[in-house]
Amino acid sequence: MEGGCLARKLPAGDLFHAAVCGDPKWLCLSLERVQSPGQQQNKQGLTVLHVAAQHGQLSCLKLLLESGTVDVNASCPHGRKPLHMVLSPESKPNTYSCLIYLLEHGAEPNVSTDEGLTPLHMAAAAGLKECVEELVRIGADTHTRDSRGHTPFELACLWGHRVAARILKNAMWHRDKKRDMEKHQELQNLKQNMIRMYRKEEGMQKLAREAINKQKVSEWAERKGLPCLRSSTMGLWTLSHHCCHSAKPVKKQHATKSRDMWNISPNPSRHPPANISRSETMRIGVHPEEVADEPDLYQSVTLHCFRNEQVHCIASWDNVSQLVPDLPMDVIQKGLFPSKFPSRISGPLQLQCNSVLDLPHRGGAHRTEDSPWTEVAMHLVEELQPGHY
Repeated sequence: MEGGCLARKLPAGDLFHAAVCGDPKWLCLSLERVQSPGQQQNKQGLTVLHVAAQHGQLSCLKLLLESGTVDVNASCPHGRKPLHMVLSPESKPNTYSCLIYLLEHGAEPNVSTDEGLTPLHMAAAAGLKECVEELVRIGADTHTRDSRGHTPFELACLWGHRVAARILKNAMWHRDKKRDMEKHQELQNLKQNMIRMYRKEEGMQKLAREAINKQKVSEWAERKGLPCLRSSTMGLWTLSHHCCHSAKPVKKQHATKSRDMWNISPNPSRHPPANISRSETMRIGVHPEEVADEPDLYQSVTLHCFRNEQVHCIASWDNVSQLVPDLPMDVIQKGLFPSKFPSRISGPLQLQCNSVLDLPHRGGAHRTEDSPWTEVAMHLVEELQPGHY
């Protein structure tokens, strides 16, 4: 809808004509003569604020919003707000300034039309770089889809606006990364909570076993006619020193790591150890991985995936289903059961370490015997069947 066509349709002195022309004095006179200007609509169902935003009349927008008689989030019959209208081609060259002014006065950046178009959709489709940057900065949803299933990034790509597409792709990447970090933190919190419950349950079971052992030992001592029992500081029940021989405490010998397991001698004549540990996989680094002091939850926690693709976990100590953060199944398994699903690169089972000296060497330039067959041709002769090539 162009300004000249609208001016011919509307009578002189009308609010809509003043909004299109951008005459503040004319608009002030019209506001004084009209009651409830924010509720009046033209034939298209647009309010005077919609028309002023559509044609980029910043002075009219200021007068209308400062008068307090219009709604900055008013909707037309198609669900369009003034923020949608300001992103039309007719609003140039004041598109960005009008957008900033509407946002500063309470315009909602994530509102959508009946077709599911948000202001970010319209700015991306029009290739308005500054408007896209401002909407992304204030938190507009970059992942929302319209009625046809398109995101703002996809609309920018369809209309060939590369700069806007790069801005949106960067914003989507940062949002996805932030979301993944939050989901991983939720998974770690869930794991720590399960570890606390597991240790609590394990402690209760240990106390129950000690109580049973105490009762059995007491019954046995009573049958044998032995003196009363006493409890040691470690929680174990032992007989009195009158009927037990004292024994010297045995010092625990700490197991030392074998040097051969991690021998990285630079001597090329000595073969490196072939079977270090976990021969079915390859190590990412050369240093041994530190084992976390955590219990194994694999036997106590089970994962269930329902039809809605939501994963739930059920612990054996309470049998209560808990919702797991929305992450891929392999990430959930590695997060909850690191000992059963290690983060390693899979390799062939027959992979063995060999000495560098045992590898075949390619002949140098000093060789005088040149074979008419290359190595590739020799392999082809060995593999291909006669008569088929």
